[in-house]
Amino acid sequence: MNRRRMDLCVDNVVSDLCLGHYEQALRRINEGLDGLQDHEEIMALLELKNILVRLRLKGEAQRTIGPTRQSDALPHGFTLAMLDVVQKVLQCRNHYEVLRVSHYATYSEVKRAYHKLALRLHPDKNKSPGAEQAFRRISEAADCLTDCQKRIEYNIATAVGDQCHDQDRSEYKDYAGESEIHKEDYADQEAAFRRPYQSANQRMPQRQSLYQTEQLVIGVVAALVFLFVTMHYITAAPAYSFTPTRTHSFRRLSQTRHVAYYMSPTDLSKYTEQQLAKLEAEIEEVYISDLTQRCRQERTLRDTLFLRARQGNNQKLLQHVGHMPTPACQALLQLGRSSHNPLLLENESVKEV
Repeated sequence: MNRRRMDLCVDNVVSDLCLGHYEQALRRINEGLDGLQDHEEIMALLELKNILVRLRLKGEAQRTIGPTRQSDALPHGFTLAMLDVVQKVLQCRNHYEVLRVSHYATYSEVKRAYHKLALRLHPDKNKSPGAEQAFRRISEAADCLTDCQKRIEYNIATAVGDQCHDQDRSEYKDYAGESEIHKEDYADQEAAFRRPYQSANQRMPQRQSLYQTEQLVIGVVAALVFLFVTMHYITAAPAYSFTPTRTHSFRRLSQTRHVAYYMSPTDLSKYTEQQLAKLEAEIEEVYISDLTQRCRQERTLRDTLFLRARQGNNQKLLQHVGHMPTPACQALLQLGRSSHNPLLLENESVKEV
């Protein structure tokens, strides 16, 4: 009877450890130590208590903890990082929390979340206690959320609070933790509550009609948006260009400031004299604005280099700045001289250093 109580105590402590209930596990160990006289059993519980204290202190995440030497409670060594992901999965209340996805997650998002967790919880890679149970739980969650019919039924059941299966299972675990039921009988009854596990490569393909419809709708909307943007770009394309292109090949000069621009012969024939005069006024305004901006950048660069050359007493750089060309400013001044109203820059007139 003492051996049976010892095994039950160890099982309950390991279960609390998997869920992160360290204080409750320590209380169970302290209660189990009362009345024990066998030296090996005492040392086994003390060893498990030492591991719980280390876990509660949360030391280095990659430092190996275990395995136990005095008993087979923790047969494999594990790290705090391994145990942390197991605890997060086992503490979740529903499938969405298990996979860390929203209620509107698509099929691909669910599968991506499952594969991400499976890499960390697979029993071959995660040796912490509860890893197999956590891996089974993410598999059940993925199996439910990737099947349209199962997902709808699950959403309805969770929405109306139909959690009878989970409540019966939790009540059974509490009863088993307090009673002195035999270990093998408890394992058989626990297995009766679980669904049979199937590995990912043995599952039947799930129905994806809903998600395929969503992808089709998204594709159609994207095509319509692309078509709208293309048509808007075509209709909003400028009627002129400052450089010759395949469509704008006919060269013209504006009447006021003699700015060179190019138009399509077909478009040119559609303009009246008044429309053409208005277009040339717009062309000259855009051209002068562009030249002014470029001239301002050239002067800023030249002034910066000149200041750097004077501060560093760099004669070579000073000479280079003195002969530095400013084509935009020169074109702007030339454009002003060729018109009746000379152009004035925002700053003082351009002068050579």
